[in-house]
Amino acid sequence: MSEAATADDWRRLVFDETVAGLLLIDRLGQILGANARARGMFGFVEAEIVGQPLSRLLPEVSPPLGAAAAFGLRAVRRDGAQFRVEARFTSIERDGESITLATILDLSEMRPDEAELFARADELERVNERLARFAFVASQDLQEPLRKIALFGDLMEEAISRGNDAEIVLANTVMRSSALRARALVNDLLSFSRIVNDELELAALDLREAIELSLAALSSTIAETRTQVKIDLPVVAIEADATQFQRLLQNILANAIKYRKPDRPAMIDIKGFRDETSLCLAIADEGIGFEAQYAQKIFEPLKQLHSKVDYPGSGVGLAICKAIADRHGWRLTVEAQPGVGATFFIVLPIREAGA
Repeated sequence: MSEAATADDWRRLVFDETVAGLLLIDRLGQILGANARARGMFGFVEAEIVGQPLSRLLPEVSPPLGAAAAFGLRAVRRDGAQFRVEARFTSIERDGESITLATILDLSEMRPDEAELFARADELERVNERLARFAFVASQDLQEPLRKIALFGDLMEEAISRGNDAEIVLANTVMRSSALRARALVNDLLSFSRIVNDELELAALDLREAIELSLAALSSTIAETRTQVKIDLPVVAIEADATQFQRLLQNILANAIKYRKPDRPAMIDIKGFRDETSLCLAIADEGIGFEAQYAQKIFEPLKQLHSKVDYPGSGVGLAICKAIADRHGWRLTVEAQPGVGATFFIVLPIREAGA
């Protein structure tokens, strides 16, 4: 038997015999294949599951999938029964086409202690990955202000020796600005580190009260920019770390205010759509928006799509939002259009009454 045939046999064996459910999904979210474990988990035979939209099995997940993981996702069997799963999505290439491999574990089959340990290990893995990526990007960004400080320090020495006051003032201004930029980057790194490392203090929160507290924290900015906010929410309670949830909301709201259209007040519309077990919180603005191709990139640390001159900042705010959502097992996405605005969506479970 050839080496290629042997490798192919091994791939089929791993795919079919693994204890996790495996799904192959195309870029539109259609299921291309499923191993025996996944078919049994969702109650489908192979002929039935192929061609199904992934949203039929995992309603809280929609394309584009990218590389992500979520603990406690709601899953739906063929007969409509619901259960909770851990799902990890990995982008792979097959025959020159990008597809997604979904690895799914049925949490209902785990003992509570096993599920807790699994969730903690998975969270630590994601935390380390985020911190490593953020630290790398931050170290690259730090080089620019540090290079300027070194360069203009030399220029200041020369200016002092010549007694050129104008050049001394210029060099001092650039060095001070660069030092403040470097300090802001370090502070952002520390802030991001605290968000992903601090122990979550989960508690029941009234959704409207939590949002109103976030708006109150931004009251001076809202008044100064004449921002208009509309709220349409169901009466529901969620389970979250109060401080982190308010930080997530404040960052998204501040982002909407910052990227408003020139000489116009920001218009923010906050709505909630719920079903029996989950809530989709939509925060829409009518700002400058951005191209749809950047919908994933804006959550990367220190990523800025617009001019730093017109829109100053470090670009860490939305990365913090993504980290908070990931830690809670929520799904955070955004849709946008240039000149029209952006809408952020947060899908999270509703806390059951009396729980």
